[in-house]
Amino acid sequence: LAKPGVTTDDIDTAVHEALLEAGAYPSPLNYVGFPKSLCSSVNEVICHGIPDTRPLEFGDIVSFDVSCFINGVHGDNCATIIVGDEQDVDEIGVDWRGVPYLNRYSSPEEEAMLRAGRRLVHATRESVYEAIDRIGPGACLTDVGAAIHDVADSYGYSTVEKYRGHGIGEIFHCPPFVKHYRNNDKLELLPGMIFTIEPMLVEGSGDCYEWHDQWTVATVDGGMAAQFEHTVLITED
Repeated sequence: LAKPGVTTDDIDTAVHEALLEAGAYPSPLNYVGFPKSLCSSVNEVICHGIPDTRPLEFGDIVSFDVSCFINGVHGDNCATIIVGDEQDVDEIGVDWRGVPYLNRYSSPEEEAMLRAGRRLVHATRESVYEAIDRIGPGACLTDVGAAIHDVADSYGYSTVEKYRGHGIGEIFHCPPFVKHYRNNDKLELLPGMIFTIEPMLVEGSGDCYEWHDQWTVATVDGGMAAQFEHTVLITED
């Protein structure tokens, strides 16, 4: 859906309708006054972006955070894509969706922009899977933040510290709250625990601020941001 010229409002409408058709309800809609059914965070926006009528542009880095309530519980996930960075034939590799990367550029600047965006998206996705790989029954909650911070450091990115993962289930947001940076929050992970891991990596400083809409969170220095999220259940094995 995320193509040049399409608005995040259009995508919000499509997601809203798809969730209802599946018998689910979009968890963000009217949550503490949030006005839409998903969060769409573009370029320097880190998280909680409100879908609007601005047409997406080629090269935009967009995170879509989709949550729903179905069968009595909430689920929460997020992923990031680069608008227009695709072609029909795989010539240089594919993105996390299996979509071939664009291999023809209008200028060296365009190529550099896309390559920088791909690197950020790849690192952020790598960080969430590194965190998942390090946890299990008997592990510590601090392993999540350490894993994400290790990946961010290896790429030279910052990990946003202000916003965190959270417990989830019948309640949308509840303990434990999951830091995506090195910390000393000692909590043994036990079977049955359910929480989100949702790292936000940025090109420059991890400092951020909230727009006047009281939702949209952006980088202070204008650096690009990406986010990936999974809901994780700790099992016996």
